[in-house]
Amino acid sequence: MRRILLCLTLIVVTACESTTDPFGGVIIGGGGAVTAAQASGNWSFTVQRTTTFPCTSALANGQTIATHIDVLSGGSLNTTSTWFNPVGSGVEPMAGAVTLSNGIVDLILSTNTSTAMELTGTMSSGGTFTAGTLRDPSAGSFQVFGSDGCQYTVTGVKTS
Repeated sequence: MRRILLCLTLIVVTACESTTDPFGGVIIGGGGAVTAAQASGNWSFTVQRTTTFPCTSALANGQTIATHIDVLSGGSLNTTSTWFNPVGSGVEPMAGAVTLSNGIVDLILSTNTSTAMELTGTMSSGGTFTAGTLRDPSAGSFQVFGSDGCQYTVTGVKTS
C-alpha cells in the first residue's frame, strides 16, 4: 500500500513539475504570455463600482477610461504612457508594469505626484483585459475622484 501511495505521489509531483504555473492561475494568476507590442497601444477600460468602500462623487458605472500604454521590452511602462481623465477632461501621466510572462498588469494612473489610482488585472495577447480592479486611491496616495475611497471592477479592450 505504501508503494502505491508513493508511486501516485511521484506521478502527481512529476506532472506538476513540467508546468510554469503549478496553481493553474488560481493563486498566481495571469492570462498567458504577452509581448510588449501586444500590450502596447490604446486601451479602453470600463468600470463598475463595488460596495467595498462608501465611495461618494466618483466615476459612474459604465464609465470608460481611455489609455495609451507604451510597454518597454522588460515590461515597465515608458513615460509616454497616459490616460484620459474622463472627469477632468485632460491627459494624465501613467506608470507601472506588465509582467510579460503572464500578462499581469499593475498600472498607476496619477494626476500629480500625490494623487493616484491603481489598476490591476490581466491582459491577454488577444487584446482583452479581465479580472481587473481599480482602487482610488492607490496605496500611499490621495484619492483622484470622490471621497471615502472607491473600488471598481474593470474590463477592457485594446482599441488600436
